[in-house]
Amino acid sequence: MHPYGPGAHYWHWHRGPRRLIWFIIGAAAATWWIKHKEERQGWKSHCIRAPIQPPVLSSNADADPWSTRGVTKAINNLPPAEMSRHTNDWNDEKQHMAEISQSAGDKLAELSEATLDTVLMTVEVLKAKLAEHRAARDKQLEEERQKKNPPRLV
Repeated sequence: MHPYGPGAHYWHWHRGPRRLIWFIIGAAAATWWIKHKEERQGWKSHCIRAPIQPPVLSSNADADPWSTRGVTKAINNLPPAEMSRHTNDWNDEKQHMAEISQSAGDKLAELSEATLDTVLMTVEVLKAKLAEHRAARDKQLEEERQKKNPPRLV
């Protein structure tokens, strides 16, 4: 028997769809407001990167045998001589970074070995202390056992 009469258990269904409809209306309103605000401020998109420039076509395509369909090898409007200089700088920088990486790896290996040696020595010291404590405890237990049960001399 329901305290509020028959059909009272369906009451919770009357609130659910209304809440869902109001949620959808609120979400649509919030989305519209954000889009309206972006358009009003002149934001067309969130991308701030400058557009990519098309490649520069060379006037004498036959002069450079390495050019592809008239596109020069110049990148960012740099002449080929500067490109080779930048390539050499890049190779030098790459070699320098490889040397730094190698030395860092060596130092890390040395540090790891030293740390492992320290850990092993610490474990050995703790093992020795544990053995001493165990021996002292065994000795103390033996003394207590002898005090409780003294030997008979008869």
